[in-house]
Amino acid sequence: MPTVATTTTSKTCPLSEGQTTVSAADARTGLNFTAIDFETANRSRESVCAVGAVRVQGGVIVGEFSSFVKPPSGFDEFEEINVRVHGITARDVDDAPTWDAVYPQLMAFVGEDLLVGHNARFDVSVLLNATGAYDLPWPELGTLCTLQLARAALHIPSYSLPWVATHLNMGAFDHHDPLADARTSAAVLIALARQVGAESVVALADHHAVPIVPTFIDDIDGLATELDSSPDPEVGGGFAGQMVCFTGALRMMVRDDARSLVAEHGGLTQPAPNKKTTILVTGDFDARTFRPGAAFSSKLQKAFDLVDAGQRLEIITESDFIARLSLGEEALRARARRRAKLPEWVVAHSGNGPTGDYWEWFRAALAHPKGRAVAGDACIWCDAPVGQSAHWIHRDRHVCGVHCNERLKRSAARAWSNAGIRQPAPTAPWDR
Repeated sequence: MPTVATTTTSKTCPLSEGQTTVSAADARTGLNFTAIDFETANRSRESVCAVGAVRVQGGVIVGEFSSFVKPPSGFDEFEEINVRVHGITARDVDDAPTWDAVYPQLMAFVGEDLLVGHNARFDVSVLLNATGAYDLPWPELGTLCTLQLARAALHIPSYSLPWVATHLNMGAFDHHDPLADARTSAAVLIALARQVGAESVVALADHHAVPIVPTFIDDIDGLATELDSSPDPEVGGGFAGQMVCFTGALRMMVRDDARSLVAEHGGLTQPAPNKKTTILVTGDFDARTFRPGAAFSSKLQKAFDLVDAGQRLEIITESDFIARLSLGEEALRARARRRAKLPEWVVAHSGNGPTGDYWEWFRAALAHPKGRAVAGDACIWCDAPVGQSAHWIHRDRHVCGVHCNERLKRSAARAWSNAGIRQPAPTAPWDR
């Protein structure tokens, strides 16, 4: 992967083994989108260290974009578990651009396309968190998840990208290279559209009742309704109604703690897989090693046999299990206890507008009069706790995370616009 962002043109797509050229019929399907994939240096979503994207028009990949990214200070530690998955180290990104330089180039590449990702919730969260860490404006785009589409369309033991790609007879790819993952996610969407004769991304999503979700929704009640009606258990979060079984040695927790967490999130556990099992968590594999063709234990093999017999049972890794324990930021914000208005102190701090540097004035106007948040302080927008590990921008404004920070910024921008205060041209933030 290059250390600077690049775009290239291609007329090939890894649709199936032995087939790389896209037919004229595919080119007329109207499948238009950009597939995207991120890798992070650590468990923080602000720590983006690489991005890959492919642009598809009419079912054909017409451009590619990839870049290493140097994570921002405070989020730049490369944790062993992440490095083991994607192989990117701190040395690889020493001379890489930071996200505030990569982001405008990526958005110029994406344009107004629908964003597609395999587990799009993670990729969109990285996009928004990294962008929020630099106080850059969020994109307003639709997003669609090929993981959700695969769950709705296929019956296989695992819905991770290697398993889906193998099931759809695609060639091997370098899983967790972001450009390779983006290419494969694009190919998965095209293949699933072929299966049902969908002539557009919207038609495919409608066929499988998978929602196209905006990157930002200001209507909290509307978002709550959309998330609660989603067929994907990851969107709602937790393990409500699930029967979970564990196999292999867990690396990040002991099994009793894992079972307790399942119970806290609404699920039940059992010692061995049977006809009631809906999720099997394997501690013997990670995101790179759990793939078709690996050597599996007797408990895993029994799970495969149950799936072959028609049972709806999904096998996930320990890291997938941990990710699913969280409701996710979108759902947390959707369940916020109240919806705030622009705080009066923002208006007071704004004065008559900037007299010098716009962005210096912007941050001063949004800074909470009590200073940086401390333990026990609540978010000014939703009353959730402001975590002490939150980004300094969020603690300065007493907001709990990127979604409430964005709502505060947009509310302030509307008030300033009504007062005749205009934001500088879009290039100004990443020039500062």
